Amino acid sequence: GAAAAGAMAGAVAVHAPAGFFAQGGGYEYPAFLGFTAAAVGLAGPGRYSVDHVTCHVFDRPWMVALAFAGSAVAAAAVVGKRAKGQADEEREPGR
Repeated sequence: GAAAAGAMAGAVAVHAPAGFFAQGGGYEYPAFLGFTAAAVGLAGPGRYSVDHVTCHVFDRPWMVALAFAGSAVAAAAVVGKRAKGQADEEREPGR
């Protein structure tokens, strides 16, 4: 859930300039998927999960926090790189 939420944070950043609604290419749908993935991540593992198969070795509170923190760092890196690329393109159009 944390990995998908992080990926959708990057997708929201890509679609943000188009506005909110998905009909116009906006970030409505990626935001919905990101919030849903975060909810699944916070709800925890179920019977049919890797955690259940591995006897909940990875089902620790610190692991959930680490996964969400890692996703946030990755999303911030993607958004920052995109913003830098857009700023470079504005300075040198037609490059």
